[in-house]
Amino acid sequence: MTKTKLDKKKYNTTELNPEVTLARHVYHRDQFAHVIRWTHILKEARIGDTIVDFGGGRGDLCELLYRNRFKPKQYTCIDIKDNAKPELKRLDWADFIVEDLVKPQNGTDFNSFQADRVVSFEVIEHVGRQNAQEFLKNFMACGNDDATYYLSTPNYDMLVGAAGNHTYDSGDGRGSAPQEFLHNQLEKEILEAGFEIVKKYGTFASIKDYKHKLNDWQQNMFDELREYYDTNLLAVLMAPFFPKESRNCLWILKR
Repeated sequence: MTKTKLDKKKYNTTELNPEVTLARHVYHRDQFAHVIRWTHILKEARIGDTIVDFGGGRGDLCELLYRNRFKPKQYTCIDIKDNAKPELKRLDWADFIVEDLVKPQNGTDFNSFQADRVVSFEVIEHVGRQNAQEFLKNFMACGNDDATYYLSTPNYDMLVGAAGNHTYDSGDGRGSAPQEFLHNQLEKEILEAGFEIVKKYGTFASIKDYKHKLNDWQQNMFDELREYYDTNLLAVLMAPFFPKESRNCLWILKR
């Protein structure tokens, strides 16, 4: 239950809805990447795990777990908006908390969750670059000492520019400006927040950005896959090999 009306003016609160897009037969690499990130958690999670979805929006990860008959010990979605589906709110193992992820205003103690897995997919680019350290420290606080953290966000490409909903006035004095991070910039922020980087995966990538880096077996794989798959599927199939060159990156972290 919301205790305080949260101020969303300095954040961008849009989110993609792959459920609707795919149902309309619009098959784009960004939509595929969303779904595959959620299935990565389904693959990694274990019975008895507690999961915090930091900026989980509608609770799509919760729905994926539910529809695939995976019942965690506890799933908690924390988001600045209260827009989860009513049927998800009725699950006895799921909680939905309305809170500012940067400057909590409703009294949420992030340290109280002590989760085994803490997930934040496509959120940090929506809270303003100047808030990265506060965001990351609150993200870290949600897990226990041995927690695994999953953080995905775009790699900013200065030649391409940021996505339209990632370019806005966050109140940092730059006016309307890209809120995405260069790969190396975010790596510095992650390390400064006290995380250890365990692994990185690209989640979707443009062929032009990685084709020159293919080794022999990757080139053979690419050639074989390209005979059948279109560029949208190739984008997600090849991206895990090239996290820095990808348009979007998933960071696997520990304290």
